[in-house]
Amino acid sequence: MINSILIGKQVTRTIIFLSFVLATLSAPAQKGHITGQVYDEQHEESIPFANVAVFGSDFHDLVAGGVSDENGTFEMKKIPYGSYHIIISFIGFTTDTLSQISISEENHKVELGRINLTPTVISLGEVEVRGTATAVTTELDRRTYNASEFEAAKGGTAVDLLNRLPSISVGSDGNVSLRGTTQFMVYLNGKPTQLEPSVLLAQLSADAIENIEVITVPTARYDAQGKGGIINIETKRQGAEGLSVSANALIGGAPWGQLTDPLSGYELNDTRYGGTLNLVYGRERSTFYGGIYYNKKNVNGDRVGDARILQEDGSYYHMVAVGERPEWYRNFTANVGADFKVNDRSTFSAAYYYGDRKEGRSAFYVYNNFYGDINKDPVPGIPADDQWIYNPNTDNRYGIFHSGNIDYKIEFDNNSNLSTSMLYEHSSLSRSLDNRDYAYDKPGETPGSLQRHFMQADDAPLDGVRIAIDYDRTFDNGNTLAIGLQPQFLRHTGTFDYDTFNVEQGEWGSYSELENAVDLYRGVYAGYGDYSGKTDRFEYSFGLRLEYTDQTLEMENPDYFNIFDRPAESTYEVKQLDWFPALHLNWSLSESENLIFAGSRRINRPPTKNMAPFLYRRHYEVYVVGDPALKPEYISNLELTYDRWIGNQNIALTGFYRGTENAIFRVNTVYQEENVLIRSYTNSGNTQSLGAELNGNLEIGGKITMFVGGSLYNYRVKGDIFGYRENNQSTNWSLKGNFNWKASSSFKFTADFDFKSATVTAQGTNELFYLANAVITYTPPASEHWSFALRGMDLLASNVEGLNTRAFDSAGTEIFYQEVQYNRYGPILEFGVNYAFNSNGKTKKKAKKTFGDEQF
Repeated sequence: MINSILIGKQVTRTIIFLSFVLATLSAPAQKGHITGQVYDEQHEESIPFANVAVFGSDFHDLVAGGVSDENGTFEMKKIPYGSYHIIISFIGFTTDTLSQISISEENHKVELGRINLTPTVISLGEVEVRGTATAVTTELDRRTYNASEFEAAKGGTAVDLLNRLPSISVGSDGNVSLRGTTQFMVYLNGKPTQLEPSVLLAQLSADAIENIEVITVPTARYDAQGKGGIINIETKRQGAEGLSVSANALIGGAPWGQLTDPLSGYELNDTRYGGTLNLVYGRERSTFYGGIYYNKKNVNGDRVGDARILQEDGSYYHMVAVGERPEWYRNFTANVGADFKVNDRSTFSAAYYYGDRKEGRSAFYVYNNFYGDINKDPVPGIPADDQWIYNPNTDNRYGIFHSGNIDYKIEFDNNSNLSTSMLYEHSSLSRSLDNRDYAYDKPGETPGSLQRHFMQADDAPLDGVRIAIDYDRTFDNGNTLAIGLQPQFLRHTGTFDYDTFNVEQGEWGSYSELENAVDLYRGVYAGYGDYSGKTDRFEYSFGLRLEYTDQTLEMENPDYFNIFDRPAESTYEVKQLDWFPALHLNWSLSESENLIFAGSRRINRPPTKNMAPFLYRRHYEVYVVGDPALKPEYISNLELTYDRWIGNQNIALTGFYRGTENAIFRVNTVYQEENVLIRSYTNSGNTQSLGAELNGNLEIGGKITMFVGGSLYNYRVKGDIFGYRENNQSTNWSLKGNFNWKASSSFKFTADFDFKSATVTAQGTNELFYLANAVITYTPPASEHWSFALRGMDLLASNVEGLNTRAFDSAGTEIFYQEVQYNRYGPILEFGVNYAFNSNGKTKKKAKKTFGDEQF
């Protein structure tokens, strides 16, 4: 169990430290703030992303500016005492001006309440043209995407939604990457988690998501973990007073992609179905929310593979495989939470999350194995030894997830506050793999006798605790100091069994020399300071984060299957203090254009699954084993963005650099005793990405919104892999877009596409990948609570993943080559039904931000 005494001591020291800070920094200052909510007067709806500008008494000086949030609410902080004019505007609505708004010591909290804007209506026959929402907004350290603008993701998971955003790609295997790396942090409502990003994202319903914040270069107050930065998922937790209900049901599949393996008789329907129910109950001082989500998805496909291994006599051992490869995914989640406004100065929040996940795949491959030259032709004097093998195997992963958090925030005066948070996670993770080899009669196309049978399994529970105590202080000049302590503790254990079936004796036995158990403890003691401020045209933030890593990995069996030329140990430790600076600058060139610079240093500590020395035989030709000696990677990120508004159109051009030192590569070599490949992970070099990204958020005629994003960059990999010096580079590009056309008040058409170029890897190449989807949404005029959607996914039947891998010995001789193509069947049709209900049309004032909101 996690050392509770250690945690208690850390918390006590933190409270003493921050008490000293409060005593020295909590002096009054002459600043106030203004709040309000922008509303569509005619349609009784809040207006998100409306422009709010605060001007001096002569209308010449812009004191503050911003946009309303997804609920139409805005809050302008750090406004000096005085009298102001406030202008509220939004495309498609008349502009409203509020004059003689005074802020003083007696009235430092100005609540404007509801501000009504009248739609500007242009009649075209019977068609009404109204303003449309903005899909993306840019801030100093992030870009925020409005989830409602990505219709094709409804009924799916957070992965489906993320796949529509720029900078983010989702592979055909469901793994999410941010600017080319899968190593990033996922925050849920401002709370970091210990879960692997792709695992957590696959369990979240897209219908429960309000906004997605992409922070590629985080400030010092966020975790330094992760190459790609942070993706924060904000769920729907605020609503109208009374009860708000939203529900979704989905059914679909690819009937033309049904799969039956002729050899085993295995059948899998390419179907998917699921549903979501979200509830929010709001009162004046409290909000209660909860939801359940279930999703089951079967994906049918096949695999074609070709591998060759160099032999001592100069010939090659070839393994040519083809067969069906079905996949399945099942997710169930439930969550409940509450936000309480204790009084005018303090708020309390609590939430609980539960997840149950299963995913797996089967493979029904027929192998033709033989000896020949590099072109598969016979070699004189060397028998081909032609052999056919049928290799059915199944790999299942299971996970039960629990997490709970409590948060408390108090404002000491108008310019300082203290936030505290504690999060606990427990996950039960396990895996099982069943792998069989049968003789195969090629002329008769039937499997024969059982040759070998392997079974491997692991059980790996995880416990984690995160604590955060953060203090923010705004000074008289409007600048802000933020300091905090954020320790975290992780305990991840695991046991591994490797069983084999003795065909001759007809009984099971274990490979005791391959069985193992691990115990990982990782404590990260983090503290930070961040200072931010602004002038008329210049905004800045700089900070420093210190993290001390105290990590110990112990193994029960130190004589594990080690493919690296180094002695094995029973204990591996990391005891290290690291520093992570961060700098953000924003120069307002004009009212419509900004130049933004960001830079930071980050760390990527390897996950336990890549460190655990558990030897898995994935299928006939490949073993996989972890490396307990893995060390952290260190990343330098730099960005320069030019952001411009041209009327209602937004264009952002970003130049970026990411350099990774001590990079962890997935590496492959040959296990000569069995003529198969073996794969692991190791620190063996550096990577660099240098290029640019262009994103456009466009509005056409008031009824069409279009989001288009693309990137072009050079990617370079350098490393020493098994004695051979790799130096690979490629020019990579991506292009994706999201098109929304509101044809009428009842019909909406959405289409999106995603292209991702080929790229080099440490030992090979990943091929070009592209997808296209479309959705038609219908809302009956007589019932605005209901909507119906017909989706076409993978319309081009292009969900094909191709890759090749090769390895060299220290002399530069190629010792193996593997080429693989995974085909996932499409197109896919889905039908969805959505229902939304609010018992009171009067929108509730947004609650005070909790710790998670303050963090973001």
